Amino acid sequence: MTRLDFLKRAELALAVLLTTTALFLLVIRATHAGALWRDECGTVQLAMMPKVSDIMDYFDHQTFPPLVPLIVRGYIQLFGDSDVALRGFGLVAGITYIGAAWWAAQVAGQGVPLMPIGLFGLSPLFLRSGTTVGGYGFGAVLIVIAFAATVKLLQRRKPRAILLVFLAALVSQQLVINNLILVLTIVLSALVIALGHRKSKTAGILVLIAVGATLLGTIYLRIFANDEWRILFQHPSHIPDLWSELTQAYGQGWLITWVARAAFLIIAFTGAWVSFRNPWDDDGVVIPRFALLVMLVSPLAYFGALLTVGYRTHWWHYLLLLALLPVLMDTMVIAMPRVYWLRLARLGLASTAAILITVPAWTAAHQRQTNIDTVAAKLTEQAKPHDLIVVAPWQLGISFNHYYHGKTTWMTLPEITDHQIHRYDLLLAKMISPNPIEDLLEAISHTLASGNRIWFVGELRLPEPGRPPLSLPPAPNKLYGWDDSAYSESWLEHVGTFLRSHTYRARPVALPAVDATSSYEDIPLTMLEGWQ
Repeated sequence: MTRLDFLKRAELALAVLLTTTALFLLVIRATHAGALWRDECGTVQLAMMPKVSDIMDYFDHQTFPPLVPLIVRGYIQLFGDSDVALRGFGLVAGITYIGAAWWAAQVAGQGVPLMPIGLFGLSPLFLRSGTTVGGYGFGAVLIVIAFAATVKLLQRRKPRAILLVFLAALVSQQLVINNLILVLTIVLSALVIALGHRKSKTAGILVLIAVGATLLGTIYLRIFANDEWRILFQHPSHIPDLWSELTQAYGQGWLITWVARAAFLIIAFTGAWVSFRNPWDDDGVVIPRFALLVMLVSPLAYFGALLTVGYRTHWWHYLLLLALLPVLMDTMVIAMPRVYWLRLARLGLASTAAILITVPAWTAAHQRQTNIDTVAAKLTEQAKPHDLIVVAPWQLGISFNHYYHGKTTWMTLPEITDHQIHRYDLLLAKMISPNPIEDLLEAISHTLASGNRIWFVGELRLPEPGRPPLSLPPAPNKLYGWDDSAYSESWLEHVGTFLRSHTYRARPVALPAVDATSSYEDIPLTMLEGWQ
């Protein structure tokens, strides 16, 4: 057996081991994620609106283009809307990504996927956010397919490859609009390579695909940009802030972050050296050059788009980029099979990443998305019809609306009229109102004065000792502008101070023991009574 044969067997064995582990963790995740958190509930409740036209009217209030709630609507009609059935949606997305990574490795040169699974398929980010009921999981699948199909198009111009690139480029951004940036990066990078290698017909096809993707993406960008309430999302962004979010998205451990950086740098520098020491018209290095160009440009384009838009980001907003980058690394190594030491390095880096990420991945797979279902069940059991349930902040009302079916009246802080989806337009109306929480305070006063109880869903917030509650005039405020989180904090402090002043008993309510819950929706429940 030659050392090359041994290396091939080692790569295959590791790929099978990583794939088996990833599939096992995906099943664990599907059976332990539990109830849907508020973003998922918003998507499901949008999908379940009475008419399809309702989805088209309100989709811009959620994260994804209308194709996502339409797909979820069809899925629910087939499999039902139980939590178990809907967790199957995310499981299919996760499994499909693993399959797409295998196909991309085969397209690159009959290889096997190591980096996509070792760096991303086992990551807590993938397990938590890539398997939710939404567009991120299948969006990651489609961007990988778009890249791999473009590789096939550069290898050989066939109608099937052309059609696949076209469909993947269009559909991927129908799942997550952020994919538009990555699609254009892939297609325009392929155009540069095609022109450099005098593939004029292929270049013409890529121009048409880029124009089509841009036109379709522009439609949705205009729809989202025309929403006046999106001013609430504006947040001054700087490169260090985005970089911090990106590194947090990958994992809290510094060692795994540096393994990922090392893999990127080693493969990029080696790919550049091998690719560009050959003549420019050498068709043998078309794919490494293409993968290298996408690998270098895509982070810059993605960061540039985020800076331009100026929205505040969360770690799951980087999922698509982090799903694609390991595929690019793998493609470069597989397309340069004679660089033996680089294949050994990939083997070692993927193994190291998998070892470092296994424990965090196991923890993430067992973590519940929310405990709102247990809170709702407890309230159904204990709250009386004349009590009042207060849900704070208002975003929690979306998931509470999905799970609570009791008879007790409930309101959010501030009270808005629609709890099916994220109605930031209604929040904006409250922010510019001179008395945004007066209705809630009156309801609390009436309930307590009548001898009934308040059930507070969320964290009771009080100002620091010696400081009055934060009072803000109607937005925009000179200090906080349109920052909705500042107004939410102000309302929480006012309600917390009011309850402390006018009740004589507050008791935390014990909830049934469940697995560890995500910090984004690990919700306490407090019962308050007495009027003074």
